[in-house]
Amino acid sequence: MSAADAILKGAVYSLSLAPLGLTRAVGRGLGRMARGLDSRHREIVQRNLAASFPEKDPAWIERIGREVFEHAAQVAVEIPRLVRLSPAQIAAHCRFHGLDNVHNALERGKGLILLTGHFGNWEWANIAGVQALGISGLIVARPIDWPPADRLVNGWRTKGSGSEVVPKSRSARILLRGLKDNRMLGLLLDQNVDWYDGEWVDFFGRPACTNKGMALLARTTEAPVLPFYNWRAQDGKFEVHFGSEIPLVKTSDKTRDTWDNTQNYTRVLEEIIRQNPSQWFWLHQRWKTRPFHTWPREPKE
Repeated sequence: MSAADAILKGAVYSLSLAPLGLTRAVGRGLGRMARGLDSRHREIVQRNLAASFPEKDPAWIERIGREVFEHAAQVAVEIPRLVRLSPAQIAAHCRFHGLDNVHNALERGKGLILLTGHFGNWEWANIAGVQALGISGLIVARPIDWPPADRLVNGWRTKGSGSEVVPKSRSARILLRGLKDNRMLGLLLDQNVDWYDGEWVDFFGRPACTNKGMALLARTTEAPVLPFYNWRAQDGKFEVHFGSEIPLVKTSDKTRDTWDNTQNYTRVLEEIIRQNPSQWFWLHQRWKTRPFHTWPREPKE
């Protein structure tokens, strides 16, 4: 361990020592402060919410927008505990739903793909879910640019579980092998991608460029796909859900199947977000990539 690793880990560890209730209260305050100071992300959140919930009045948009910042800040201040707590202690803060769905899916011997996103405290739920299931998995993630931070985050994602973090840029072959070995994969599907990596599907009534890799992987391997998500409950516990299998569309038309499955997965994510909109990561520019662009040589109107 380098000096930078030791200093970073020690600093994060020290942030985890305050009582959890106090930590969350501080997080809510920091969220309100951040919302007041960060006009750029405040506008992104308000714009995203207003476009996604056109039936809601401005007061609702304002309230949910405030709660989005409070929630995101609570996630940030909860995360240092993942360095200090054991997987069993992390899981003790959760209630689990649908564990049998995972075990039943794996009995088919084709592996399992968990469709997930930035719901609740996703880092906390990942560790807790693996602990509750007693099954390790493969976690696809983009490496953090600063190596000590990357090692710290990957350390808590895999602690005591046998799970592995797979770099997003070179994951296809590893994931195919993992499914062949009947392993569980966790894939995020709620982020914007460039047009060459995605399919244009409907998400909250607007075209959203969505990674088609999950659809291609599921169609190729016929591995079952289950939604995986969590919410912070009123009592502070996390409600961790493993949902029912999403039916696979597989015909002779691979191109059409890829779009259909990507749309189905995205529709499930939207249904999950609508359950608890303040606990999804609306700060992300999910609709940043546009479906139509003028060529550089053409004059812009």
